Amino acid sequence: MVSDVVNRPAGTTLLKGGTLLTLDAEAAVRSGDVLVEGGRLRTIGGEIEAPEGARILDVSGCFVLPGLIQGHVHLGQTIFRGLAERRRLLPWLQERIWPLEAGHDDESAYWCALQGAAECLLSGTTTIQDIGIGPGAAGLLRAIDESGLRALAGKCLMDTGDALPDRLREETDATLAETVSLGEAFHGRDGGRLGYVLNPRFILSCSDPMWQGIRETSDRLGWPIHTHALEQKEETEAVRQMKAGRDEVEYFDETGILDRRLCIAHGVQLESGHLERVDGSRFSVVHCPSSNLKLGSGIADLVGIRSAGVPVGVGADGAPCSNDLDALTEIRLAALLQHLRNGPGSFSGLDALRLATSEGAQALGLAGTSGTLTEGMAADVLVLSRDRPETWGERGDLHDVVAYSSSRADVRHVFVAGRHLVEEGRLQHLDLVEIRRRAAEALDAVLGRAELPA
Repeated sequence: MVSDVVNRPAGTTLLKGGTLLTLDAEAAVRSGDVLVEGGRLRTIGGEIEAPEGARILDVSGCFVLPGLIQGHVHLGQTIFRGLAERRRLLPWLQERIWPLEAGHDDESAYWCALQGAAECLLSGTTTIQDIGIGPGAAGLLRAIDESGLRALAGKCLMDTGDALPDRLREETDATLAETVSLGEAFHGRDGGRLGYVLNPRFILSCSDPMWQGIRETSDRLGWPIHTHALEQKEETEAVRQMKAGRDEVEYFDETGILDRRLCIAHGVQLESGHLERVDGSRFSVVHCPSSNLKLGSGIADLVGIRSAGVPVGVGADGAPCSNDLDALTEIRLAALLQHLRNGPGSFSGLDALRLATSEGAQALGLAGTSGTLTEGMAADVLVLSRDRPETWGERGDLHDVVAYSSSRADVRHVFVAGRHLVEEGRLQHLDLVEIRRRAAEALDAVLGRAELPA
């Protein structure tokens, strides 16, 4: 079902004649070729002579840019699409998502995550940061590995919380020990394509001893921390009630979590006082515009966050709260929403593209690995066709063309670590027919185990 493409060394490919959006510091746009060799970008721009044995791929008339980075996804929720509609955050979790996640096992999580990974690749995403699940975490990590995506991922950690199902309410020391065991097997695999991240879900589902254990584990093993925070007003109000008046940033500061590398998803409620406490070299935010709109959470102030020196990424979140894992949709929405919040001159198409490329890599601690078309970087590459009329514009900034007009329908080729995983819009290593059948069976199994309230 899964081919051995991901297990084979990357070959040598010459991409000929594209329009190169490098997303480097100068946002250089060039015409020319890209040589991919040994999983790395060897030469960028100009006319390159093909090495002996290289495959030559004609990308004339196409955009070539870094593969897209989604800094916050829930691949373990993919098969729950459409099953948690018309709810705000806390009822959405308590009435639907937590009971459904409690029904997972390794088999169902594997097929669920593989479906999500396929969706990501087919829409141009090459790197994800996944928040994980509890039961079934090993199956989810196996699927991410076999998908070929570059990923930071880990088990989702929870040990307390109102309406939390028994299967998700894990004993603190046991779940911390399990995450270390999973991480030691996952972190650094395939030449560093895979990295482990500590994933406490959010303050409302993690006890003080859990946060202490996460901080100590991060200190000992150097793994970053990824959590939800400041997503919705009701959530922050509940945190204040639980933590003696402290909100998320105040709690993280007082417990030492802010001293570690911390990436928060959402940050809709971030204010200037919060930003004065954080250090942008360690702290980052992942913006999830579709999810924030669908759950009624609000619009994060990306202009203010970035002005404080905090890097921002972008993510689709999960299929039950955005209904789509398409990074190009999130890029467009991110730009449009900042125009509404801060004015049309506040946020450009280039700004929006950076959230899913160079700045998104910085937000995940991957700035030296991916996010730009730069010689020596990992060969994570997206080729977008310009066959459709909405992408024909030549007179303006081409970053605007991609940010506002390109779509998943334009995805032609996707490379991760130099491996050609999507060719002419088709996955080369995953069988979508089999994934669809097995994911449907997985959902039936989860629904049979889940205890959904009426």
